[in-house]
Amino acid sequence: MTHSKLKVTDLRLKYPGAKDKIFDGLSIDIKEKEKVLLLGPSGCGKSTLLNVLAGIVPELIELPLKYEERLIDPHAAVIFQDPDSQFCMPKVYEELAFILENRQVPRGEMDQRIERVLREVNLDVDKSQFIHQLSGGMKQKMAIAGTLLQQADTLFLDEPSAMLDTQATEQLWSLLIALWHDQTVVIVEHKVEHIWRHVDRVIVMNEKGEIVQDGTPSYILEHYESLLSAYGIWHPNAWQYAPASLQSKEAVEPVFSYQNGMIKRAKKTLYAVEELQIGLGEWIVITGQNGTGKTTLLEAMMQMIPYDGVMCYQDKRLRTVRDAAAHLYLVYQNPELQFIENSVYDEVYVNYYHQNKETAQDKTIQMLELLQLEHVSHQHPFELSMGQKRRLSVATALSSPADMILLDEPTFGLDSHNTFQLLTLFRERVEKGQTVMMVTHDPHIVSRYPTRRFHIAENQLKEVGAPYV
Repeated sequence: MTHSKLKVTDLRLKYPGAKDKIFDGLSIDIKEKEKVLLLGPSGCGKSTLLNVLAGIVPELIELPLKYEERLIDPHAAVIFQDPDSQFCMPKVYEELAFILENRQVPRGEMDQRIERVLREVNLDVDKSQFIHQLSGGMKQKMAIAGTLLQQADTLFLDEPSAMLDTQATEQLWSLLIALWHDQTVVIVEHKVEHIWRHVDRVIVMNEKGEIVQDGTPSYILEHYESLLSAYGIWHPNAWQYAPASLQSKEAVEPVFSYQNGMIKRAKKTLYAVEELQIGLGEWIVITGQNGTGKTTLLEAMMQMIPYDGVMCYQDKRLRTVRDAAAHLYLVYQNPELQFIENSVYDEVYVNYYHQNKETAQDKTIQMLELLQLEHVSHQHPFELSMGQKRRLSVATALSSPADMILLDEPTFGLDSHNTFQLLTLFRERVEKGQTVMMVTHDPHIVSRYPTRRFHIAENQLKEVGAPYV
């Protein structure tokens, strides 16, 4: 008989100051070597439950909780939504060597082990590489390399593929599936196409943090597809419920232009931009592998970093952040980088207030309701789940009067409900003459919605007319 590896019974947990409990009497039992997928709507407590089972709560994150029984693995490995949150050294090799040092691996064996795991996750870096210079996807690969060095019996995965492109995601899950045979694995993941048939159990939670279904993947999909759709879960048939794409649009006069450009990261030239012209009412996507410099292009357009060439808006040259901010609004991949207020409500309200004091309150409430944030309107932005933070960051952009909204992975970490809601909002804005320009790895978005697509490859940014591949 297989023994329990992870267990908690009658779990009760509440965030300090919160009105309601996240969990009230929740029980879960995971057997040794079992592969379990936790599903549920954004903000329902999936990541919090994972942190309880991993021992992060309350050992590292002090939250008041009560339970009858709890069994954890003290030597588990965890990969978080945001890989930056788990690094403690400045360089890649130093970080991985630190893991081996804690395991008392002899110094002479370290380089060989580090090089092997970096090859396994397909991360090509040298010994002098700083972590902060890596793209989001490269950092996530590095986090996975760290777990391989730990050789843990239990693996917790909190959306490990969230910042990877389609090809890298497939490679990542193929690698993890090949390696996890002898491990107990608990996964929180929104997009499950690569793992649906590789897990033993699917546990479905509702918005109240209650477990409402527990069974094999085939059983859950066959009997509860409507429930999965109702909770916004990315089940294998989810895109059948996506909003319609734009009607074909005629060409528009350009307002933004970038001529004879070179996009750079630090002193390194990443790629050339011969000509980039953008008009109002366009929906543009930027694609390319991790590390190619997609985010760097958006930062250059905002005049936040140096670049070669000339950028203009309505024939006036852009030189400063102030010049760009009069027309463009950037939403970062990490939403925490742009929060400036102490409540969710104020974060949206401040933009509307500067446009029209009379209508600011009504518009703020409408936007929060639209993006399902009204119930957390008085919380601090940093207290939200990652999906809620993402929705809030997009809400701040949609509440701005900018002609062009630049979005770096806007659907990252979102369930299908909120992804489809955002896509509907973007479509409405484009139809009204606003331009949406987004970096995305999602092939479904790329194939359905944009009016134009630009791809970065072979040191060039080029417009692509062919379907997404």
